Amino acid sequence: MIITEKNLRDALTKSIENSIWTKEGKPDKVRKFDETLDIIINLRDIDIKNPNNRVNSEFLLPHQIQTPESHKLCFFSREDQLVEAKELGFEVCDPDRLNDLNKQDAKAKKKFVNKYDSFIARADMMRDVARVLGRNLGQTGKMPKPMPKGYGIINPNDSVERVSSNFMRRIVVQTKRAPIIQTKFGKKSLDFKKNYENLDALLKFLEGQLPNGHGNIKSIILKSTMGQPVKVKEGELKKTKRGGRR
Repeated sequence: MIITEKNLRDALTKSIENSIWTKEGKPDKVRKFDETLDIIINLRDIDIKNPNNRVNSEFLLPHQIQTPESHKLCFFSREDQLVEAKELGFEVCDPDRLNDLNKQDAKAKKKFVNKYDSFIARADMMRDVARVLGRNLGQTGKMPKPMPKGYGIINPNDSVERVSSNFMRRIVVQTKRAPIIQTKFGKKSLDFKKNYENLDALLKFLEGQLPNGHGNIKSIILKSTMGQPVKVKEGELKKTKRGGRR
């Protein structure tokens, strides 16, 4: 798919406008919560059954779209990092709590995992994390991933403040059983320039993840949480001076 800046900006503008509910003869209705801006990418000419063709990575957007209040984060940590995480107001799970969870039934473990949106773990605790909660974390897609695929496994000397700040920009980009990628890239409260920069950065990232880059993209749809979807128009190949195409 040929993606142009103009068509991308036009679709983004329309998708934000569509978040406002309008009806003739009645005042416009703006929803009371801060809607997320989502992207749906339909893929083509790619065999998703082949694991090597699947996308399963985390990406850091240029601009933050989450807050600790809207995205519940839990640290598997200990020692100084445990203290820092608590001081910053994050939930923590130290080795003692992990041992307690290991003694509990499957229902309790599931409840614990469902309580949080994401998890970050010290590298030296990951073996125990996987042993105790691996099944639940794996089934929900919340298993912390190491670099270069993700940002969920950290070193003992990493700053919790820096890591958590990065996580507020983090999104998950993946294909599952269908040739579709769906993720968030912005917030309605974010100014247009920052939302566009997030969108543009995400598409450039995907170009490097897909076998044939943008050639594997069939269509792109943008929408707010409650708004009507907007399809990004495909650009045209530019003609050269000799009348050919480039």
